[in-house]
Amino acid sequence: MLGVVLAGGYGKRLLPLTKEKPKSFLEIGGRQLFDYSVEILRNAGIKRIVVIVPPGYENMALPRDEEVYIVTQKGEDIRGGIFTAVQEAKKRNEDQVLIAYSGFLANPNIGKAVLDYYSTSGYPIVIGVAPVSTGLETYGFVSIDYRGQITSYMQSNEQNRGWLKNRGYVFAGIMVSDIKQLEIIAKDQFEQSMMIMSKEGVVGGIIWNNKWIEVGYPWDLLDALKIILSESGIKISKNANVSRSAIISNGVTIDDYAIVEDGAIIMGPAYIGRRSQVLAGSIIKPYTSIEENVIVGENSIISSSLIMKDSIVSSLSEVRSSVLGEKAKVDQCSHLIEGMPEMLPERLKGVTEFLGEVKLGAIIAPKENVKAFSIIGSGKIIE
Repeated sequence: MLGVVLAGGYGKRLLPLTKEKPKSFLEIGGRQLFDYSVEILRNAGIKRIVVIVPPGYENMALPRDEEVYIVTQKGEDIRGGIFTAVQEAKKRNEDQVLIAYSGFLANPNIGKAVLDYYSTSGYPIVIGVAPVSTGLETYGFVSIDYRGQITSYMQSNEQNRGWLKNRGYVFAGIMVSDIKQLEIIAKDQFEQSMMIMSKEGVVGGIIWNNKWIEVGYPWDLLDALKIILSESGIKISKNANVSRSAIISNGVTIDDYAIVEDGAIIMGPAYIGRRSQVLAGSIIKPYTSIEENVIVGENSIISSSLIMKDSIVSSLSEVRSSVLGEKAKVDQCSHLIEGMPEMLPERLKGVTEFLGEVKLGAIIAPKENVKAFSIIGSGKIIE
């Protein structure tokens, strides 16, 4: 069996964070997003894995282990990704494929659960399904009967999203199939093919009730931190430089060559990336990921936020429930604070109703600058 990660999308719904690179290559918790899908496949026992990426971005993918091969997607959308998966499987004389979509995050055991059910159920196609959480999920809403058979598959749209909220199940971004069935799926748009095959009774499903998320919109990255950050243990690289007066709590990972200065406090779960600097007196609160080569200035506070690589949070600043794109900068004495979303860009209209009572800080585009003494938040997007 061949493992395939579909990483060919550009992540337009994640704009402005994907202005500089496609979604699958964004880093969170010290790893590129597609690598979490590789982990799911590897955990299921798959030895050879192909990661399918958009044309021209092959060199941007940085696999963390051996026997992971980067190939260029042929064709557009999911249909093109599945067509490419079929071609790669045939090239390697594999007749079955376990596919994980990049951007779907869950406990790595989800892949093994789907594969085990495929091995025993007799269905030629098996997908993972999860309870609908918001009505925003975009790759198909499904019905499943007592036999574990998928009886219907539908795509959401503006008219039915409200109805779908908190009802039924949604495709959870992982499927296993034989080549023959995949070739049929690749002949049409994915949702249309799955709708037809569900009516034919050839698709099985296994319900995943544990933590699960699709990273589709910028604020999903904040929820993703609650899945990928470890809540137990302290892992400090022997190459890191951590002051003896710094306070490090349970659930903290400090990566190679990171610097944590005097009086800094890091409260887990949290991740401090390679070559990042948490300067004197700063406080990193739970569910925060500081990516590679980030500088957190003196006496700053960061909580429940993702600070992407090469960014700077200057001294005496506060960042809460926010995402900073790569090479963004927050000047001194600025405050990115959370509140109920007020106004979002035109492309995101129609989704605010699904946010419920969630409070958001700010989304800062790559290379953008927040001027000193600014106070912004409530879902504001700076681009």
